[in-house]
Amino acid sequence: MVIERSPRRTKAEAVHEALQAAILAGRIAEGEHLRQEEVAAQWGVSQTPVREAFRRLEAEGLVEHAPNRGVVVRGLPWAPPPPPLDVLARRWADLVADPESVPGSDFP
Repeated sequence: MVIERSPRRTKAEAVHEALQAAILAGRIAEGEHLRQEEVAAQWGVSQTPVREAFRRLEAEGLVEHAPNRGVVVRGLPWAPPPPPLDVLARRWADLVADPESVPGSDFP
């Protein structure tokens, strides 16, 4: 597959965006090794733009360069959002209705 580039994007930017989108969408799984030669061949570019894309992905926390292992996908660098407010409200209502349901609680 050859990456289509707009006149304003470099090859490194195109490869970076393609890899970033694949990692965020889950098409490239956490723990997967990315080989520079294979990525370059897959997208029809030289290895230089792939190296630059790997550096940018590493700066974003999506991949890490492991010595003697190459580039490994780290996955999403953030935690899922906290529970919605209505879940907390229901738990509070349960506590008010039955304070003994929480071990060690001295809720009035």
